[in-house]
Amino acid sequence: MNITNTKKTIRSVMLSGSITPIITLDDQSKFLLKYIKTVQNSEIHTTHYFSNDESGINLEVMIKKYGKIIALYVGAKIKNERDQARHRYFAAEKSISLLVQDIDLIDGLMANYQHKDWWTRPYFKNDLSQMPERTISLLMKSKSEYHYILPVVDKDYRADLAGHETGLSIHLSSYVGGFDSCKTLALFIGTGENPFKLSENTIKTAIAELGYPTLPRDKKRYPKTLDYLGWCSWDAFYHHVNESGIIKKMEELKEKELPVKWVMIDDGWLDVKENRLFSFKAHKGKFPNGLQSISKKLKEQYGVYWVGVWHTIAGYWGGIHKDSELAKIMETFLYKTNNNKMIPSPDAAKGFDFWDRWHRELKQKGIDFVKVDSQSAVNNFMMYQESIGKTARGAHTALEASVGIHFDQCIINCMGMSSENIWNRPISSVSRNSDDFVPGEEISFKEHALQNAYNSFFHSHFYWGDWDMYWTNHAEGIQNAILRAVSGGPVYFSDPVGETDACKIRPLILNDGQILRANQPGLPTSDCLFSNPNEQEVPLKVWNTANDAGVIAAFNIHLENKEVHGTISPSDVQGIKGEKFVIYDYLNEKVFRLEVHEKMHIS
Repeated sequence: MNITNTKKTIRSVMLSGSITPIITLDDQSKFLLKYIKTVQNSEIHTTHYFSNDESGINLEVMIKKYGKIIALYVGAKIKNERDQARHRYFAAEKSISLLVQDIDLIDGLMANYQHKDWWTRPYFKNDLSQMPERTISLLMKSKSEYHYILPVVDKDYRADLAGHETGLSIHLSSYVGGFDSCKTLALFIGTGENPFKLSENTIKTAIAELGYPTLPRDKKRYPKTLDYLGWCSWDAFYHHVNESGIIKKMEELKEKELPVKWVMIDDGWLDVKENRLFSFKAHKGKFPNGLQSISKKLKEQYGVYWVGVWHTIAGYWGGIHKDSELAKIMETFLYKTNNNKMIPSPDAAKGFDFWDRWHRELKQKGIDFVKVDSQSAVNNFMMYQESIGKTARGAHTALEASVGIHFDQCIINCMGMSSENIWNRPISSVSRNSDDFVPGEEISFKEHALQNAYNSFFHSHFYWGDWDMYWTNHAEGIQNAILRAVSGGPVYFSDPVGETDACKIRPLILNDGQILRANQPGLPTSDCLFSNPNEQEVPLKVWNTANDAGVIAAFNIHLENKEVHGTISPSDVQGIKGEKFVIYDYLNEKVFRLEVHEKMHIS
């Protein structure tokens, strides 16, 4: 090991080789590797070598410099003596761990970690040792400098961050057995003075170095459909969605002269058995005339332009029913897992044939776009059978190829904030940015707003965030409307029949149903980045721009309902131009004048 007692930045620690590798094999035996040497290969390449002679395991960490951004590659090899003997392999999970110590004193920290398989949320404590497992984005501040650490998903391996007793752990997992060698791109570290530019530049550099498994958001096309007001059936009907119920809802919206231009028929419409997809048809009892009938009525009688339907990335939650006629017909394009589940093949070519046949049929019945749920289940289905990188890339490539052909790439990705999903969608541009809106939970909005604002710090460089549907006629209806207004993404609601408050929708739209969408995804203001507004007596502030104007939304999301205090300033909006500004307080209908760096107290 090459470890000193001097505190350093994480960049300098990596460049110096002050890391401790631990290898875990498939029998769960662990080996600590010893530092051997550092070789300066070129001005931009440095390699650190580590070894454990007793176990015959060697590892190298190669650092590649891009100015103030560095990439970290990891290569490892297990020496197996005889070809015919039983070999030793890397463990499927956390096979390679790099312990990073002696990191400089931290003045601020905001990490995004997977608190569920599907979703991420922020962590704020300055104590790295307590940082949760499966952290996929980490921003730190030391004095006036910001450091951004970004683990990635390569062809086989996924990298994650976690705290340990004396610093930070970098874990590499393939989620499959049989590897006795590894060469993978693991993570990026960027340094800069502007945290927003830093995360953007680091993510764009990483995408390019990985060979563009996805595109940066600014290279993607936002779907025209989602520029208009929508309604979703989920919180209105849940699994009991049916044609007559949807028509009743449309009658209500027509009477209230609310120009809903797209409708999403969510979970509950499909023909399923035992939690598995049984056919491509709609449920006969709920939609006796099929999808074509409801689609035609919505478009011809209620002014709806686009109709979408929901399905999961496995077809349905549990995959495809193995005893169905569908499974027999589509057998060539399905994958049977080791625990006898059937899912669309994660092989891109085979999986495409499954999606192409289904989506073609949906298109013929008047369906214009899809919401694809449960995306982070891909690894849960395929664990220990194929590597996480290979599986995710194949599954998303297959799905998006079909969506591109049949729906002009109009897809709402959902339950897919696991990093293997984020890094491997080739071209789709919209993805859910938080856990679900839950109308019946007392602190739902407080957690929902927290997740959306802080997840957007990293997620917005890949996708426009879908900040989810909401109820207009709700105790938090105004807060939810404002949150969507600054989200920069879709605006849609899910009120039951008779419950929509049109007055709370109209400020968000034009007369033709087009939403007044902001220029980009909403982001937390810089003075909020390292504060936890659930626990500290400070407001959550989200900034955006609309044409040349700045927009700031401030919320009290303190979990104990304490009064919060903060400031509003034109300089909260990154990149705003001008020296003098007029501030309009929408809710209180008041006007103020402020200089660009002048601050106004709010509470």
